[in-house]
Amino acid sequence: MEDKARSTALSGWLGSARPAFSDALLQAGSLRSFQNGAVVFGLEQLQDCLWCVVSGLVRLSITMNEQPPRFGHVAGPGFWFGEVELITQSPRIIEVVAHGDTMLLMVTAGDFRQIASEFEDAWREVARLAVANLALAIGAADDLMIRDPKRRLAAVLLRLASHRSAFQGVAPIPYIPATQSEIAEAANLSRASAAAILAELVESGAIVTEYRRIKLTDPERLKGLVHA
Repeated sequence: MEDKARSTALSGWLGSARPAFSDALLQAGSLRSFQNGAVVFGLEQLQDCLWCVVSGLVRLSITMNEQPPRFGHVAGPGFWFGEVELITQSPRIIEVVAHGDTMLLMVTAGDFRQIASEFEDAWREVARLAVANLALAIGAADDLMIRDPKRRLAAVLLRLASHRSAFQGVAPIPYIPATQSEIAEAANLSRASAAAILAELVESGAIVTEYRRIKLTDPERLKGLVHA
């Protein structure tokens, strides 16, 4: 594995694990490339791999309680996922789709179990990853209970760009690959309400809206809104 890919894979959760375990996991992994829009794995599909975003972005759509799939999160370089299915061997409730040309590191369940037979702390490390991603989900749910719509939308934008609730320790991403309608749904707002707030944020210099994506140009201003 090239140094840049290795450094990225170690930039979050894995970087704080025992070095010998981290090295074993990286040696067992293989790099997989995905073109824009390619489905890494779909809803209700069985999958038993650990994944790490090495370059590019992935969009995560979720569904529970018989609701249709909806845009929920974005993951950038250094973000690991797939740990719940590795533990439970249950179908996914999340669909993961590549945005742009994306490179992922994949560790199969068989390879991980071989590593776990050699490292007694392997499953504990996976549990630590699961806790980090659970905290992310709880943080997202907590933000949706913010009553003020402008504060709620600001919190959602910060989370989607990894400026908020980035419990794996990954760096912020350069832009959020989502339409204004998807942002509105992610913030539990009507499209009209979200559009009006986004226009205010553009006017204030906090964000820039582009075709099917949003850049956070002043995250500190958004953080000030959330904590106002």
